[in-house]
Amino acid sequence: MSLPIEDRLAIEDLLIAYCHAVDSLSDIDGICAVFTEDADYDLSGIGFPHKRGHAGIREFFTGVFAGMAHHAHYLTNFAVTAYSADTASARAYIIGMGRGKDGSAITVHGRYYFDLVRTGTSWKARRYTMDFLIPPSA
Repeated sequence: MSLPIEDRLAIEDLLIAYCHAVDSLSDIDGICAVFTEDADYDLSGIGFPHKRGHAGIREFFTGVFAGMAHHAHYLTNFAVTAYSADTASARAYIIGMGRGKDGSAITVHGRYYFDLVRTGTSWKARRYTMDFLIPPSA
């Protein structure tokens, strides 16, 4: 796999932009900007809904943001696992922490998986999934 450094960095930046938008607790437009209009947003691997497209992503995060007071996501172990000139797949480890407005707290250790497509001069996610490395405590 011959991966130009510019594409690797752009792909990492896209994953980071996703986390920054989620951690804002308000930037749904920023979240949608990471994804193609018809993206497959599938969190069923961690017990959340499977959504499609920007409308589904907006619906999901409208609910999430309504109940959350704080979010923090940390990405590491980036890997581009497949690459061609116009498509790629990437994986990153994630530590996600949140505190609900009701005082509840969660810490998640998992992996993000993104299937990406080049759209003009940038990359967008067309499919996103996640699984646990260590399930959260009950």
